[in-house]
Amino acid sequence: MNRKTDFTRHGRFEEPWLKPVDSLVLVYQLVLSGMILVGNLDDDLKRKLLAYHALVFTGVLVILWNIRNIQNPVFRFFREGYPMVAMLFFYKEIGLLVHLFFDWTLDDWLLSVDAEMGRIGQSIWNFQQFYPPSRLLNEFFSIGYSFYFFLMPIAALTLYFQAPLAKFRTFIFSVSFTYYLHYLLFILLPAESPRFFMPGLRPSLQGYWVADLLQSAVENNAFAGGSFPSSHIAAAIICFMAFPYLGKAKLPVFLLTLAMFAGTIYGRYHYFVDVLAGFAVGSCCYFLAPWLEKKWPFVFDEEGMVHERAREAFDRS
Repeated sequence: MNRKTDFTRHGRFEEPWLKPVDSLVLVYQLVLSGMILVGNLDDDLKRKLLAYHALVFTGVLVILWNIRNIQNPVFRFFREGYPMVAMLFFYKEIGLLVHLFFDWTLDDWLLSVDAEMGRIGQSIWNFQQFYPPSRLLNEFFSIGYSFYFFLMPIAALTLYFQAPLAKFRTFIFSVSFTYYLHYLLFILLPAESPRFFMPGLRPSLQGYWVADLLQSAVENNAFAGGSFPSSHIAAAIICFMAFPYLGKAKLPVFLLTLAMFAGTIYGRYHYFVDVLAGFAVGSCCYFLAPWLEKKWPFVFDEEGMVHERAREAFDRS
C-alpha cells in the first residue's frame, strides 16, 4: 500500500488499526509481566498473573484486528474509549503487587515530610479525633472526593462529543499513561496512606448518603499501598484538557475539582505530600503524554508493519 496517499478507493483516509494508546496498553502488559516474573511472588500466583496478562495482550490484539473496519457508532465509541476502562480494571491487581520488590513502606518518611511542611494533614486528623466534625461537613467533603468518579467520565464524554477526535485520543492516551505510570510507582514506592497506616484513622467519617456510598466503594476497592503519588490528583490534572469544551459547566466542575483535592486529605485518603506529588506528576504528564503520543513508535498499518509515520514524527522534532 502506498503510504504517501494512504487513501481508500472512496477517498477516506485509512488509519492504522493499532493506535498509540493501544500500544500503550500492550506495553503495560509486557512491562508488568516482566516485573511479575522477577518479583517476590508465590509461584502459583505468579503463573496466574502472567497467564492473565498474556490473555489480555492477545485479546486486545484479536479484538482490535477484528473490529478495525467496523464503522458502527457503538463499536467506534468502544474502540476509542476502551483504554480508559482497561486502565481502571488493572487497578485492583496492584494491590497484590505493592510489595513485589520491597517489604517496607514510605509512610514514616511521608509523615516526616508533612511535618516539615506544617503538619497540615496531621492537624486536620488530630482535630477530627478530638473534636468530631458534623456529619454535614463530612458529607460535603465526601461529595467533593466522590466527584473524582464523575470527573473522568465528564471529561471523556465532553471531549468525545464536543472536541475533535484527535483531542479525545490525546486525552485517553494521557490519562492512560498517567495511570500506568502511577501503578508502577505504587510498586516501586509503596505507601499505605494515612487511613491504613495511622492508628485511629481507619474508620470512615460518618456522614449521610454519599458518605456511606463512598465508604462502601472504598472498602471494596482500596488497598494499602497505592498512596504516593496521588493518582486521583494527577488524573484530575489531565481532565483539565476538557475544560475549554465545558461551556457553562466550567465553574461548577472547577469548584468540585477543588473540593476533591481537599477531600483527599480531609477524608484521610492521602498525605498532603501525596497531593503535591500527584499535582506535580499530573502536570508533567499533561505536557509529556501528548508529546509522547505524537512520537510513539508503535504505530502499525494493516499488514502489522511499522510504517513511516513514526519515523516522520521523530524527523520533525
